[in-house]
Amino acid sequence: MAQIGKCRLIVNPVSANGATAKKWPRVRALLERQGLRFDHCFTERPGHAVELARRAVEDDCQLVVAVGGDGTVNEVANGLVGSQGEIPTGIVLGIIPTGTGADFGRTFGIPRDHEQACQHLVGETTRAIDLGVIGYSNAAGSVRRYYVNVAGSGFDGEVAERVNRSSKVLGGTIPYLSCLVVTLIAYKNKMIEITHDGQKSTRRANSLIVCNGRYFGGGMFIAPNADPSDGFLDVVVIGDTGRLEFLQAVPRVYKGTHLTHPKVESFRAREIRMETRERMLIQADGELLGQAPATFSLIPRGLVVKV
Repeated sequence: MAQIGKCRLIVNPVSANGATAKKWPRVRALLERQGLRFDHCFTERPGHAVELARRAVEDDCQLVVAVGGDGTVNEVANGLVGSQGEIPTGIVLGIIPTGTGADFGRTFGIPRDHEQACQHLVGETTRAIDLGVIGYSNAAGSVRRYYVNVAGSGFDGEVAERVNRSSKVLGGTIPYLSCLVVTLIAYKNKMIEITHDGQKSTRRANSLIVCNGRYFGGGMFIAPNADPSDGFLDVVVIGDTGRLEFLQAVPRVYKGTHLTHPKVESFRAREIRMETRERMLIQADGELLGQAPATFSLIPRGLVVKV
């Protein structure tokens, strides 16, 4: 086993409708059997993993592991980031996916099976990746938050809101698709203004999706060309599609062939701003954050991940 410094696991027991709590004794036993020395703590409420990750940094942990879903990974990553948007040198983010979607790990080949993921965790391979940054608004005012995988606004945000209210007992794909269909019934496309690389354009659109990783929504291959270490965000704009047209295109997203659809635009940018006069929700890594307007940018190679 590779030499690992002080290690702490942050476990979200309610992830995947409580499935993580049931898996935890097995995860703990597997890691102990492999000789990993670690301590652990459980989250008790939304946002708690952010606080626990900050405490892990203060306690000089070198490997901080998120045990749960993509939302848990998001919170832990936010806790590792300092007040100036920096992560102290030598800290590595580990992931044991026990949640529903496990989309972030798909890009890096982290096994969705938690037993195989435990084996990966004690390996030597790490990768420095870009860290996404969002500026947006909520009830508290202007907010800055970080994300590791995919953020979005519009229809994407509405679906995330519904998914977060729904049961995830059937896994990540089925709840996402059912919420997608229900949301589509009432959703109306929005007029948005997009600014990137000195260019400004206005159009009616279904969603703006800003990707660091390649997958979201329980396996949708939303950004096939995304490289989380290249210093760019891969942006996908789903245009003014009708309901039937949108549903017909959904299977293409799982194959990654949607980028050739005439109403889908994709480009790369280091920073993008989206404005609208209409209500548009913002999500990041599947967690609902707030509302537009929003600015998306990144910290190049700002996070080291155990892969």
